[in-house]
Amino acid sequence: MKKFIMGISSALLAVSLVACSNSASKEEDGYSIQKVKVKITDDSNLIGKIGIEDDKGKMVDVKPKALYYEFKMKQQGQHKFYQNDKDEIEAKIIPNEDLKKASINTVGVNVFDEEHDQFGTGMGIEEFNYMKKGKVDVHYDLGATVKNKEMPLAPSNQKLKELQEAAKHGKLVITRNNKEIGRYDLETLESVKK
Repeated sequence: MKKFIMGISSALLAVSLVACSNSASKEEDGYSIQKVKVKITDDSNLIGKIGIEDDKGKMVDVKPKALYYEFKMKQQGQHKFYQNDKDEIEAKIIPNEDLKKASINTVGVNVFDEEHDQFGTGMGIEEFNYMKKGKVDVHYDLGATVKNKEMPLAPSNQKLKELQEAAKHGKLVITRNNKEIGRYDLETLESVKK
């Protein structure tokens, strides 16, 4: 009888350890999106500048225009799990067919495709605070604001409206150390399956 009780106790302990480790790993992975802002901008404080060589061989700063996404996010688990995320997580947009088409119609390429070399992309993370809230931004260059020999001029603001109207037709993907940890619908801000 004593061996039987010990066997049951061991089994219960093993099940509870597995449950604890599962909840801990879920706790480590979770983010939620509180809010998203999307705009077309040439604000160098948000998207930076590009160094381009002019006709005389001198490097000059050129402001691009970009499709800019800003996500207000919240960590779901304990703050200690996320302390190094500023350096370890990455974000990107995966467009649906409407957004791809809008990009191609507007600037001539799918700016979300990492294979193209016509325009740059960027990403930033504002450190998560004690309330576990922070900001992640992603942008995709659409062309330069002034004529130059390296980057095509950006389309007019009127033409870029088509792209901005379709900008939430896709998903935000978050990776940590190259492993996907979250995928979110840009319209509903809900977590979705891969």
